Amino acid sequence: MEPSSRGPAGFLTQANALLRKNLTFQKRNLKTNIGIIGFPVVICVLLVILQNVVNHQLHKAKYRCGCVCIDTNGDGNCETVCGLQYSTLDQVGSCPIPSPPKWPALLQVPRLESRAVRSGFVSSTDLPDASCKDSKSCPATVLFTGFTTNMATNIFTHHE
Repeated sequence: MEPSSRGPAGFLTQANALLRKNLTFQKRNLKTNIGIIGFPVVICVLLVILQNVVNHQLHKAKYRCGCVCIDTNGDGNCETVCGLQYSTLDQVGSCPIPSPPKWPALLQVPRLESRAVRSGFVSSTDLPDASCKDSKSCPATVLFTGFTTNMATNIFTHHE
């Protein structure tokens, strides 16, 4: 018998053999495949159930903003008015605030004894002399980059 002179297998033959091999391997590991696919599905279902339970609990009247029926126009028909003044402590957190106060820009200013001054170690001409610590008049020195320049000009505006 002479050896076959067909040469190496073609791409489609190799792809077919590899596909059959992988299918056989996947059939043997069916439990693992079910676990890999099922775990994220189970987690998502549990999260949806938990979210629905929390939403159901928070939607109860006990946790909604307190409301009262008041005759505001004096015509005998009452209107439902809701607000903080009609709420219990459990309800207050869900009431809207009509005009909340604006928070000021939060900035940590160094204490007077920790402010930067000119010394033998730091000789920058932009810093004040060390004598300002005696008179307690040292300005706060804040470093900022070009990225924050616009924000810094809004925070450090000069008010007279």
